[in-house]
Amino acid sequence: MCPRPRSPAGRARGAITFLAAAVFAAGCTGEPVGSPGAFLSPPPAPSEAETTPATPSRDRVIAQARRKIEHVVFIVKENRTFDHMYGRFPGADGATTGLTCEGTVVPLTRALSDSRGAEHSFTAGIVAINGGQMNCFDRIRGAGPGGRQPYVQFRQDQISNYWALAERFVLADRFFSSIYGPTWVEHLWIVASQSDRMVDNERVALGAGGEDGRIGGYCEDRTEWLYSFPKLSARQERDIFDLEEAGDGLAIAERYFIERWPCTDIRTLPDRLERAGISWRYYSTDSPYYQALKAIRHIRFGPMWRNVVSPDRFVPDALAGRLPAVSWLIPPTPESDHPGYGDMCAGENWTVRMMNAIQQGPDWDRTAVVLTWDDFGGFYDHVAPPHVDVYGMGPRVPAIIAGPYAKTGTIFSETAEFSSVLRFIETIFDVAPLTARDRDADDLLGAFDFRQEPLAPLMLEERTCA
Repeated sequence: MCPRPRSPAGRARGAITFLAAAVFAAGCTGEPVGSPGAFLSPPPAPSEAETTPATPSRDRVIAQARRKIEHVVFIVKENRTFDHMYGRFPGADGATTGLTCEGTVVPLTRALSDSRGAEHSFTAGIVAINGGQMNCFDRIRGAGPGGRQPYVQFRQDQISNYWALAERFVLADRFFSSIYGPTWVEHLWIVASQSDRMVDNERVALGAGGEDGRIGGYCEDRTEWLYSFPKLSARQERDIFDLEEAGDGLAIAERYFIERWPCTDIRTLPDRLERAGISWRYYSTDSPYYQALKAIRHIRFGPMWRNVVSPDRFVPDALAGRLPAVSWLIPPTPESDHPGYGDMCAGENWTVRMMNAIQQGPDWDRTAVVLTWDDFGGFYDHVAPPHVDVYGMGPRVPAIIAGPYAKTGTIFSETAEFSSVLRFIETIFDVAPLTARDRDADDLLGAFDFRQEPLAPLMLEERTCA
């Protein structure tokens, strides 16, 4: 039987009730179906980041990587799962059917270019994962008639250029989002390997935009807020971890969510790079859901903000050989692949333009690219993420690892996440990790063969969108 919603206490009563009602509708999971997957390992004990001793063979690989790679481009798009995009890709761990909360096997029907997923908040991710059973995507708010909206999938002919990139370069089929969702906190993880306890976007419907009603000011507006965990004791972390194992996002929201101003001073990878004299640039629009660095006080109000620039600069920089050592590239919203803000064809065409520019530019033969999607978007995936701490990992997302030394046409099945890209950058440029997450993450070097003849560029043509 589903539990009755409990009344939250404190200043956030009304807003939490609004959120909890949505989660409650989604979180009635009925009888357990199947057996839990990789979602059962206990959280690691807190520890300081430290460098893992390298073996001689690893030393050689790192030395080769440092000689061959001078530029890393980290492209982050929006709201898709692996099964939703690549579930039919030959040789990959994909699925063409999904499981519902009642145990019904349903087909992953053909997606539309603008198919919308269901809710993809932090709590929705917990509900969908359901303790590793991966069977309650139909219970998320917004799952549509019969709960079938999450159970859709693209075919090769619909995303032919994304498919071509996966065929030519490396497709990662065990690459997970760092946190259960949603977008904005995932974007903190792509620069900091943490979100400083924050677990949500700012939400206009909850009045989170502050006195002016507009979200996205972050450190510029002290009246804005979003949901966060408080500072947690070990007992509280264990309680949250156990509730996540039970798929009970409602209880987590009611017991632990607090309202908090989204402005922090955590260390980020740009800080590490800046200190080491390594060039970097964060190409992004001022979207309130993408601009994570606006919430880092010392970056927003310091000289490093000069490196936060429009994505319109990326193609000219790539073609002219002006790319920094490390680039984060975030698309404009209509080309982000985000359902409801544009269609998949337009987003894929934007990616083609960016990839073509990188490959046409003079830096291609010394560049590595990681292309991924920032959260699950409310779409189905069948692979249970590792449960490493109270933040996730979240559902599996696609990732393509590209470059002249990528192992062409291979599937990369090492467990990885957004922090793995940070670990890769840290390894290439010899800077220290930020947290236990990036310290322990796979560094993606296994996706490369630095002894092979460099791959020629793969120039793709944009598709005509309906």
